[in-house]
Amino acid sequence: MLPLIAVLRRLVVGMALLLLLVVVLPACSTSGQPPRQILMQALAMQVQFTQEDLAAALQLPALSGEPSLRRIRLEQQGREAVEGQQALRLQGRFDWSLPDDPIRVDSPFDLMLLPGAKGQSWRLLRPPAQEGVGWRSYPLTRQGLVVDAADASG
Repeated sequence: MLPLIAVLRRLVVGMALLLLLVVVLPACSTSGQPPRQILMQALAMQVQFTQEDLAAALQLPALSGEPSLRRIRLEQQGREAVEGQQALRLQGRFDWSLPDDPIRVDSPFDLMLLPGAKGQSWRLLRPPAQEGVGWRSYPLTRQGLVVDAADASG
């Protein structure tokens, strides 16, 4: 009877290790992703940039205040080379509204985020403008502090 207990013990330990691998490995695969707070800030910046571009094109005053974001749904992600560096491309949809506006808009997004050298900081990348200037980058903050002190103009 003793060998049966040893076999059962090994079987239980093996199943526990297998369960641990099933739970831990998926968590490790997302380690290169930005925190949710960084993603939300990048989306808010994109909305603000779009509003500023529209206001300038229509010769209207720019709106003030940060947009309200909800329901961020990530649909695709991947790595892409941008000027010799590996950026993270995130695509999906999100709901947003402007300050003091009751109307919520469901919009697609396509973000390029550049991780810092140690993976602790992030920068939002914007493609070159029509004038031919290179990619522009903007530091993203965490808990109200700038975590990438490089020049905001990139």
